[in-house]
Amino acid sequence: MNTDIKRYCRTIVTTVFFTVFTMPCLNLYSFDFNRPDISLMNFLDSLSVNYKGFDVKLRGITIGETYDDNVTFSKENPKEDFITNAGLGVSVKYEGKITSLEVIGSLYSETFAKNDNLNNVSQDVTLNFKTEFSEYERMSLKNTFAHTYVPLWFEGAQFFVDQFGRTEGRFSYYKNKFSIDYSRDITEHFALLAKYGNDVDAFSTESLSDSFLNRFGFETDYLLNPDTTLYFAYDFSDRDFEDADNALINTITFGTRQSITKKLYFDAGIGLDFIDAFDDVELVRPLAQASLAYEISETTRARLVFIKKYDTSPYNVDIFNYWRTSAFFTRQLSERFGSSVSLFYGNGDYISSGFEQRLIGATPAITYDINKNLKGNLTYTYSFSDSDVETAGYTKNTVFFGLAAEF
Repeated sequence: MNTDIKRYCRTIVTTVFFTVFTMPCLNLYSFDFNRPDISLMNFLDSLSVNYKGFDVKLRGITIGETYDDNVTFSKENPKEDFITNAGLGVSVKYEGKITSLEVIGSLYSETFAKNDNLNNVSQDVTLNFKTEFSEYERMSLKNTFAHTYVPLWFEGAQFFVDQFGRTEGRFSYYKNKFSIDYSRDITEHFALLAKYGNDVDAFSTESLSDSFLNRFGFETDYLLNPDTTLYFAYDFSDRDFEDADNALINTITFGTRQSITKKLYFDAGIGLDFIDAFDDVELVRPLAQASLAYEISETTRARLVFIKKYDTSPYNVDIFNYWRTSAFFTRQLSERFGSSVSLFYGNGDYISSGFEQRLIGATPAITYDINKNLKGNLTYTYSFSDSDVETAGYTKNTVFFGLAAEF
């Protein structure tokens, strides 16, 4: 079928979907709870089932259209395309007196107008479990499995973090991330946290090796006063690549968490990384991290994050020396209109290969509440990756317009 004809057909289908979802609820706004809601949204919301304390429900539906001027993240001969996006999310949740369990699963499809060989479906499943053994002891467990092909723009700041240090191009990628934390309040002012985690990264391309990361550590917190907490943390990580050596990193960190005012929160830490690199070179390097969160008003919030660290990466048998900073700003413009901006800047290099990367990113977005369940979304993303390698790097712009039904 001709590419233009396919694009027109998809546009018609998308328009019909938009119409079906929005026409029944144009005059039924989310804050008007006294009027009956007979929309399709209300019907979908009613599909929730509660069985023996387990709340099973349709979490959300997303459909939209994206224009992408570089679908392959390439510097030379970038390909542009129009992409039809569709997503579906479901959840199972249990809330007990001392225990909670939630499982969230989603599917996300991309259908390309020109490059239909890139059509794909991404999946992810997240399990969260929390329990309290007593008033002073608690445990949390989390496991996330994801299968995708490229970083996904709707993941917010993670969209840029996933591009930073990443091998360029499109390829099937599997990641499983497991973590378990145990915390205990020793005294009124002293608390202890123990943690363990495991990451598995697997790739469909033979140019990348699968890797396994094990990490464990502990943290001690001392409540100096109601506004100030001092902490000391020790972390150990071991990344193993198939058919390659492993790298070990021991990290110690000292820091503070400070409520400067009721609306201004500061968290900072400094420390050292003791690194046994893949080539058996031993290094001692500094690390620093800081974040600042500010609730400017009831409708406006801002956050700034900075990290400087040496770490392993699933993409290279090497140590990545990097620093990055992110800024987030959200503002509710009116009762229905919301806005947000996410900014990213990162600079890093792999210490053995010498490969360098600089990444700049920005994501402004506007949302509109059509009714209590349905939102319109207009999001633009900009990514610029630069490198000391002449053929590496890319510029990428995307524009997404769509609807998200949340329940």
